[in-house]
Formats: sequence, C-alpha cells, structure tokens
Amino acid sequence: MEWLKYITETATIISGIIIIGSALIWIYKKLVSDPDKKIAEIIQRENSEALKQTVEPLTKSIELLNSNLAESARDRLQLNEKMNKHNTFLYNHETRISVLEDWKKERKQHED
Repeated sequence: MEWLKYITETATIISGIIIIGSALIWIYKKLVSDPDKKIAEIIQRENSEALKQTVEPLTKSIELLNSNLAESARDRLQLNEKMNKHNTFLYNHETRISVLEDWKKERKQHED
C-alpha cells in the first residue's frame, strides 16, 4: 500500500506541475506572444505599404521610359527611311550634274 500512496502522491504532484505549467504557458501566450504577433503584422503591413508607395512611381517611370524607347525606335526608322530617300535623290542628282558637265564639256569641245 505504501507504494500505491507514493505513486498517487507523485501523480498528484506531476498533475499539479502540468496544470501550473500549462496555465503559465497560456498566460505567456496571451500577454507576450499574441501582442508580439499583432505588432509584427502591423509592422509588416506598414512595410508593405511603404514598399508599394516606393515601387509604384518606379513602375510608372519604367513604363514611361519603355514608351519613350518605342517612340524613339519608330522615329529612328522614319529617319532612316528619309535618309535613304535623300541618299537616292542626291545620288541621282550627282549623276545628272555629272551628265550635264560631260555634255557641257563635249559642247565646248565641239565649239572649239
């Protein structure tokens, strides 16, 4: 019987320790852990908003730069087309001038 009494007292002590320990854990969780989680969520939300406010203007600037780049590429193509037309025109003009100069030389030689 003495062993039974000893086992019962030990089980009672262990049960008391477990009950007190779980009560302390619950108190810690309510007073420390949960408020920390709430503060962390608030900080995370504020950081997300700050990041969004920072990234949004950068995104708009990048979109504007891409638009300007596309417009610049179109302008460059138009300029190249115009330059090719001018080069052809100038080449033809030089040919005409050289033909006229040759004609003028021949005429002068015939007159002399």
